[in-house]
This record gives sequence, C-alpha cells and structure tokens, in this order.
Amino acid sequence: MKRSYLTLGYRNLTRRKSRTLLTLLGVVLAVGFTVGLLSISEGFMSSFDRVMGTAGPELFVVPQGQGKMPFPMSMGCSGGALDEKSASVISGIPGVITAEPMIRMFASKKDAPGMLGDMPMMTFAVPPETFFKLRPDAKIKQGRALRKSDNRVHVAGFVMAQNLELKVGDMLLVGGEEFEVIGILERAGQPYDYFGYIPLTSAQQIRELQGKACGMMVKLDSPANSDSVQKRIRVLFPNVDIQSVEEIAEKFQSMMMMSQAVHFAVSCFALLIGVLFVATTMIMSVSERVREFATVRVIGASRGYVVKMIMAESLMLSVLGGVGGCILGYGLSKGIDWLNYIYFRESFMQTWVSPKILIIAMAVSLLIGTFAGILPALNILKKPMAENLRYE
Repeated sequence: MKRSYLTLGYRNLTRRKSRTLLTLLGVVLAVGFTVGLLSISEGFMSSFDRVMGTAGPELFVVPQGQGKMPFPMSMGCSGGALDEKSASVISGIPGVITAEPMIRMFASKKDAPGMLGDMPMMTFAVPPETFFKLRPDAKIKQGRALRKSDNRVHVAGFVMAQNLELKVGDMLLVGGEEFEVIGILERAGQPYDYFGYIPLTSAQQIRELQGKACGMMVKLDSPANSDSVQKRIRVLFPNVDIQSVEEIAEKFQSMMMMSQAVHFAVSCFALLIGVLFVATTMIMSVSERVREFATVRVIGASRGYVVKMIMAESLMLSVLGGVGGCILGYGLSKGIDWLNYIYFRESFMQTWVSPKILIIAMAVSLLIGTFAGILPALNILKKPMAENLRYE
C-alpha cells in the first residue's frame, strides 16, 4: 500500500509536467537563494576563525579614545598616540615575548589588476628588528626583509603581492610617498599574508609622529598569561585600551551572527514564494482530482491513505526542489567567489556551504512540502464522499 500511494503521487507529477517543472523552479530558486546568501556569512566566520587561530599577536594595545578593534581604518593615530619606548617596557613584563609598536598606513598601486587599482591596502609600519619576533614563521619568498637602516621600502605579504601583481622593484604609494618593494613573503596562511610592511621610522616621518606609535601588538609565550599581562599593562599604562584575540573574535562572531540573521530574514521572502508555488500547485491538483479521491475512498481506501497520496506528491516536489536548490546555492556561492576574485582578486572572505546550511535548506524544503500539502488534504476530507463523487 505504501508503494501504491507513492506511485500515484509520482504519476500525477509526471502527468502534469509543465506545472510540476514550474513549481520545482520556484522551490529551487527559493532554496538556492537562501543557501547562497547564508554561505556568505558562514564563509566569513569560517575564514575568520581559521586566521585568528593561527600564530600572531595575542594582545592589541591602543590609546584610549582611538577605538577598539576591529580597529578603525583611519590613517595616522586618531584619538592619540603611544610613546614608542612603551614597547620595551611591555616586552619586559613576564609572559611577554615581544611588543611591537606600529602605525597603520595604506598603500596603493595605480596600475593594479581588477578593481584594486587605487584601492588602499592595509600596510603596517613596524620596527624591522621585531618583525620576525612577532611573526616567527614568516619567510621571505623574493627579495629581502626590512632592515633598521631602511627608509622608503616596502615588504608585501603573499596575498597582497599576488592581488596587486607586485614584484621586487615595483613602486607603491604609501601616505602619498613612493616606496620601493624590496621583498615578498611566502604564503603562510596567516593574517600578515594580506598586509604590507614598512619601517616604523618612515611612517613617523610622513605622519610627523617622531617617537610615537598608534598602538602595540603584543605576543605572549602562552595565551594563558593573557589576563595577568593585561593587568600589568594597565598598571603601567592606565590610559590605554587592551583587547585580546579572543575578545576580537567574539565581536566578529557577534557581527556575523547578526549578518546571518539579516540574511535569513531576507531569504524568508524567497522561501515564502516557494511555499506559494507548492501550495498553489497542490490546491489546483487536488481540486482537479476530487472525484478521483472519492472513487479511491469508495473502493476501500481510508482517509489516511488519501492524505498520504496528497502529502507524498507535495513532499516529492519539495524534496526534489530542495536538492536542486542546494545544488543551485552551491553554484551561487562559487559564483560569488569567482566574481570576488575577478574584481578583488584573492580576499579574506570566501563563501562556504557548510553541512549546517544544507541541513537547514532541506529541513525548510520539507516544511514547505508539509504545509503546502496538508491544507489541501484536510480540505478534501471535509467534504462528504457523495458530494465529491458528483463533483464536476
């Protein structure tokens, strides 16, 4: 009997091919749009977790009023500056490997490929002597590293060099001044892949911040020492804000969760369209087969069997639409990555169609089929059997 009502549901779908295909298209588009949209925020969270889990500074110290990370993207030291010598004091705190003073700058290359031509790329001005202390796994792929005697020179991270098609000897504009690219780092899967580096003294000259820094990046011997080190820094420097990598990660995750909520709210409109497509199809299908259902009842089928026939048809539509939507959504996510690469080259943000998204998509598809099928099924059962037999 089970095989019978499934077979009848399938035959009815194939008997009305145009209507079935149109309905499937509506569900596929609704689910595909949802999967593609959710893959954006899911991919960003995945990329952020991966990068923040790598080696690098554990603490970020900035003057009060400058704004906590995600740090402001303004040039110079908006809100104040720290004494460069504070880095050596912080480096002397037990549990600290090194403290690196830095100034945020922007670099650009006018003839860069894609849309990156005049787009500013983040560059950090740091003391050459602390570069490898804070980034112990960094390696030079081409050229050489920064030296203490350097002035207007630039070392590019792997991704930055790839996106701007940089080579040793190229010129970049940093703070309105020309800097020569003297080195390119190997890919390390670290945040510094995306940034560039210049000598701290060069930025201090350009920004007229002699002896000053916008903030400190602090590397610890163990993340477990974070709280004790923060307490010591606050005692020595009461007018600073301190953030740990964990705090920054929590802020980003909170932002991305809000983004996911917005994405899902927007996709609900598409899902509503999918529900309407299936519901309309099922109402039309049931209304056309009133006498058929009544005849099935007359020859001995139960009310439950009739409901199963209608529900089987509706769920088949939704499951097929859900599978097609997942495939479409995956294709959309890859299309977003492709467009992202075409216009911006390699970026931090990559989409990701996670198993969680696929489960949500299929669950939503089943809900669409259930709600769209159950109402017509209950409606047909309310009518007396004799009335259904006389239905034209």
